[in-house]
Amino acid sequence: MKQIKLKPIDLFLLISLGGTFLFIVLLIATRGEAMRWLIMENNFDYSFTDYFRHVGFTSDMKHFYLNTKEAPFPPFAYLLYFILYSLDPTNETWDVEAWETVRDYRFNMLIYVMLIILLALLFRLLTDKILSGNTAEKNTALTCAILFSAPFMAGAIERGNIALLVMLMVLAAFYLRDSDNAVCREAALLLIAMAAGIKVYPAIMGLLYIKEKRWKEAVRLFVYGVLFFFVPYAFTGGIPAMMSHLKILLFFETQSYASWTDIRNFLLSISKVLGQYENSPYFVKYFKIIENLYLLFCVASLFETDKTWKKALYICGVMSLYVPSSHRYVSVYMAVPLILYLKDCSAQPDKGANDTLYAVLFALIFTNPFYGYFTGWSADLFIFTPIYVLMLYAFIQEWIIPSVNKKRLKTA
Repeated sequence: MKQIKLKPIDLFLLISLGGTFLFIVLLIATRGEAMRWLIMENNFDYSFTDYFRHVGFTSDMKHFYLNTKEAPFPPFAYLLYFILYSLDPTNETWDVEAWETVRDYRFNMLIYVMLIILLALLFRLLTDKILSGNTAEKNTALTCAILFSAPFMAGAIERGNIALLVMLMVLAAFYLRDSDNAVCREAALLLIAMAAGIKVYPAIMGLLYIKEKRWKEAVRLFVYGVLFFFVPYAFTGGIPAMMSHLKILLFFETQSYASWTDIRNFLLSISKVLGQYENSPYFVKYFKIIENLYLLFCVASLFETDKTWKKALYICGVMSLYVPSSHRYVSVYMAVPLILYLKDCSAQPDKGANDTLYAVLFALIFTNPFYGYFTGWSADLFIFTPIYVLMLYAFIQEWIIPSVNKKRLKTA
């Protein structure tokens, strides 16, 4: 009897969509309470706040950096929010805390819904371009599996976080950066600079151009990055606003609290489980060392690997786990290495067990972890633990396994 071997994409879809289907069954059985468990903060009091809060800030473009500590994004992001504000403007300035008023104002919710539809269509377009060897049905299933997973549906979309747009920019940049067309390669540079102008951390993609000794492109990327980061301050309050924004960034960088997201807070959560949370001020300084060691591992691994999807993994590993005071929505960045990994698998089939393990780990990230409901633990634990395991296994593959193999060859 011939053994049936699932391709990585089929295994991913089986686990991802299977988990989401079982979560829907659980949702019906619990009369909706499972959704309360899955959603951030376990309530819907802040649904869409990350979108409408920042749109509301732009009703007073010259002063919002001075009036609130809740504006961590660089000014280029707020130029984009101002465009959205201009689609349905008000004659008054919204209070910085009045995001619910912004949400309920005239057509703002409809604009948000249309924006999410547009981003979903762009994601499908990029998926089709990158995974052109797949059937339309398979790419549709893949798109649905990712968009209806907890990181997206109960994360970036429910919270309205701009991380969704940044993920698309990074994915598009990876698709365009090695094109034979000079215009496409330049577009990749602009996308990276714009993404960094929204969330800062995508700037790490500049290391790719240094690794590959693409010096002219690296210089242009640096220039674009400076322009997209600093010039928009002219529209958001100038030098005083820039100084206030830098203080806001410093404030967020120093924050630590128990959560299962970024490394520092993940370790704090473990200390809480072990009953040592009261000693957290003592531990935090060591946790900061560990998170910076993780950053160095990601950078070193980026320079070590030759696989495109692994380059994306180490870059998005920084964006997903290193960012302080981050929340669930940063896990959407892992969709970039996932799509590129599936492309690599289709180009080089039958590569063995390693592909299977990566497919399983990606699927555990991009599903709805119904099994976590029965534990009473936060859903974030079940979303981010596979990311940590994925990164750890990638590091082992990058550094430990080759060293072991070299020793075996020497002793053979």
